[in-house]
Amino acid sequence: MKKIIGFWTLILLILFSCSKPEKISGIVGKPIYLAPTIKSAEDTLGCSFAWSFTEKPEGSNMDVLSFQPNSRSYNLYFVPDVIGQYIINYAITGADGKTKASKDLICEVAEDTTSAAAAQPAGYPLSPAALKAPAPVYTDTKIKPEKIPAYTPSATKPTGGKRGKSIPKIPGKYTIQISSWKNYASAEKSVSKLANLGLDLYIQKAYFKETGETWYRVRTGNFDQYAAAKQTMIELQSKITNESLWIDNVREDQ
Repeated sequence: MKKIIGFWTLILLILFSCSKPEKISGIVGKPIYLAPTIKSAEDTLGCSFAWSFTEKPEGSNMDVLSFQPNSRSYNLYFVPDVIGQYIINYAITGADGKTKASKDLICEVAEDTTSAAAAQPAGYPLSPAALKAPAPVYTDTKIKPEKIPAYTPSATKPTGGKRGKSIPKIPGKYTIQISSWKNYASAEKSVSKLANLGLDLYIQKAYFKETGETWYRVRTGNFDQYAAAKQTMIELQSKITNESLWIDNVREDQ
């Protein structure tokens, strides 16, 4: 009888330990890398992934836009902004639309106590060219646009068709455009201003055959569905109020 009781006690302990969320240690301001637990690579064929914050410490501004490269990636990271406990959930959905797995990961984030930690400049690291360039001009400023012109979708389009139509696109992939600049240094400064939002920002060079102009476009995200891009854009618009955000196909580099 004692052997039977001992056996079932052991089974219950194993089941209980398996159900506990995994704990991961981290430091404020430094990336925490996350990935789902799978038995084999074949388990992810045709699957989609969704990450979200179930709980976060008081004062934290983390949301789905904080995941890099995005909240639908197989593996990703985020940079915690305050100390405390973050609970992140991932869900794996199969090609049949059914949930194959779902799990919470607990991240215990502490303060960086390393005495040798060197002070780093805040924001996005700028190149020497960007540091010397004049500040970007946003649509709500009073500076004449010809000094540092910025293109928005509402600008006058050249005759002969849709502007940028000749730039090769990647079908089924969508991105969000935040702003566009006549020189790379101004685009870098624009990225620097948005660095505190934790977005996967990138700068893409675009040559418009219609006008013979080259623009440097500040963009974020790589979405498989237009609806997902639109939802993210709506959330992002409340944080970037001085730009007219819009959705475009992901374009090939030029």
